[in-house]
Amino acid sequence: MSSRSRKKADQGPGRPSLDEVLARVDEEVRLLFEHLGGLPRAVEADQILKAIWIDDVHNSTAIEGNTMTRAQVEKLVEQRQASASLLESMEVEAYARAADWVYRHASEYENHVPVGVVSEIHEIAMTLPWAIEAPVTQDRPGDWRSSGVRVRDVRVSVPAVIASDLPSWSESTRRPSGAHPLVHVAEHHAWFERIHPFVDGNGRVGRLLLNFMLVQRGYPPAVILASRRRHYLEALKTADGGNPKPLAKVIARAVSGALSRFLIPGLAGEAKLVPLAALAAKGPYSAAYLRQLVLANRLKAIRDGNLWLSSRAWIREYVEGRDPRGGPIPKLPKRRRTAPKKGGERQEKLAL
Repeated sequence: MSSRSRKKADQGPGRPSLDEVLARVDEEVRLLFEHLGGLPRAVEADQILKAIWIDDVHNSTAIEGNTMTRAQVEKLVEQRQASASLLESMEVEAYARAADWVYRHASEYENHVPVGVVSEIHEIAMTLPWAIEAPVTQDRPGDWRSSGVRVRDVRVSVPAVIASDLPSWSESTRRPSGAHPLVHVAEHHAWFERIHPFVDGNGRVGRLLLNFMLVQRGYPPAVILASRRRHYLEALKTADGGNPKPLAKVIARAVSGALSRFLIPGLAGEAKLVPLAALAAKGPYSAAYLRQLVLANRLKAIRDGNLWLSSRAWIREYVEGRDPRGGPIPKLPKRRRTAPKKGGERQEKLAL
């Protein structure tokens, strides 16, 4: 397949390219840090991060087959009320502890993942469930496996080379080699899963390490939805074949979801300008409908790069200005174009 054909396959009809998705995520992250105070770290001190944490716990364990609902997960980790089997409850409780550790400590390391962190995360994530149902190999949490495993059609590291493969992986996590940070993270997420250093728990630990690398680089944790499990596994397989771009897009969309569903709408006040997707997450209108209103000059908004920014206050103003009898909605003043920015880019603003 030619490089042009691969690009078209990655993009698909009517879908944004990887570069477009990455650019949008970076603009959302810039907005988060420049105008909304940045990324919170402590789960117990921030309700917004806690909501991402619960979503992460529910979806990552569900990808591995855990059947607890999000409501059950939330009741267990917040209220200490179990409503599922002991094993599934311990899987959730242990992952919750490991995710909290990742969010809290990732930024303490300088853009790389030490081998000791890999072992530490596995020990936190697997001690409780293995106390209920230990692997037949009698491996201990945090120890590299001493037996072979079969993972789909992927050739994983044999036990004898795990102790040398992991330091190579760890050292490489600190060298982005010119790639976008999310592509770099995708490459190393897939690489870790190919090493498969533990007899069990590699998927959970791999996603925790994924979030460890994201938080280090100033991105929020990626919540890969269980409903997207097949797409995620297909992207992992493609990355195993040498093309990490589909996996990078999966990760970028998951990061963008955390930003638009939780962080930006939760941190922004009534008058704060935020992307339309963030307003849609906490309101009655979809992002597509809000965009239509903006383009029709019916909703105040400002263009910032690739993002349209509006506010809850402006949406309320639009709602209050509608004709209750169903008549035409009054249009706003026309947008004017400002002088081109450096590099030829233009910024559209409302003439207010």
